[in-house]
Amino acid sequence: MCQFITVKKSCHNLSVLRLVPKMINTKRGTVLKYFSFAFVTILTIILLLGYNKRLFSRGFFNLFSENRFSETGMERVKQFDPDRHTLYLPGLENKELFASIEDLSICRNEEVRKYIYLYLTSGREYIVKSIERSYIYIDIINEVMKKNPDIPSEIALLPLLESGFDPHAVSRSNAVGLWQFIAGTAQHFDLKNNKWVEERRDIEKSTEAAIRHLRYLYELLGSWDLALAAYNGGQRQVTRAMDKSGSKDIWELIQSGTLTRETSEYVPRYAALVLIYNNQRLFRIEKEITIPERKKTENVKLNYQMNISRLSEKCGIDIDEIKKYNPELNSSLTPPPSENYNLRLTTDSAKKFNSNIGGAYIGVITHYQNYILEQLSLDL
Repeated sequence: MCQFITVKKSCHNLSVLRLVPKMINTKRGTVLKYFSFAFVTILTIILLLGYNKRLFSRGFFNLFSENRFSETGMERVKQFDPDRHTLYLPGLENKELFASIEDLSICRNEEVRKYIYLYLTSGREYIVKSIERSYIYIDIINEVMKKNPDIPSEIALLPLLESGFDPHAVSRSNAVGLWQFIAGTAQHFDLKNNKWVEERRDIEKSTEAAIRHLRYLYELLGSWDLALAAYNGGQRQVTRAMDKSGSKDIWELIQSGTLTRETSEYVPRYAALVLIYNNQRLFRIEKEITIPERKKTENVKLNYQMNISRLSEKCGIDIDEIKKYNPELNSSLTPPPSENYNLRLTTDSAKKFNSNIGGAYIGVITHYQNYILEQLSLDL
């Protein structure tokens, strides 16, 4: 009997021992299940933070829901605290200008927020028209940018601030064109200004000159924000401000009062405009913008001096199109052959030009002194 009981107890103990691994495996499975869930959750948050910061910064965009300026609205923008009013906004410390624009961390800067608010309220018409005009010329500018990979792509949007993407813009200091070159700087970068053309208005050539200028300033000053400030106020002003303040940080220079008012506003204004341009839907401005038809363009080599009105008539090319893409022309006459002038046309118009010019009657200057026009049949 005792022997039986002993055996029975032994069997019971054996059963318990058999259950223990199952219990351990069950608990281990549960732990692994919860661990996997936690891992996926954390990974999802990291991915969202890394790639969809705009979702977490929704509270920031809500600051700009009104389209009319008010002191209350401006005060709300100034008092905005990203750490309290958004789920997440990246830190700004020691971050390069364009990286801080890309991840929105520059919105921690009160000056940038202030100019975003101003452009979306009292400056709303300006920004809408500027964005609309940008679509006419941005592809030409980007063609030049691709040839200069060392230049940040956001530089293509600098004309938003300089001219509102209006090639005919002229400033109080007589700076001209999309990139607002003054005469002395234009001459330094070989931009012509004669009776035929004003190359400060030439989209391609002025962009090439602006890139050369900005590259020089960047290599001299060591950062793009300082280069941009110098583009506006001159390298001497910026270097003097750096020497006087002992700082090479653009935001410290702005706070120090060592820059002129216009130059101290330049970088935050530019950052604000780029942010609006790149986030039109989130800033609730997208529906107000009419995007013009974007047409591919190309340069056509002219072997003769031509009257663009006659060119338009004979080749069936809209004269407004010719003027739009060739704002550098000072008159209805293209430069003489000695100028090696290229006319920019849409691809469709270039085909019309090439197929019709052989039999077209084009006004050609034969007596430059008296501007006497003769119609000559050109057999090209």
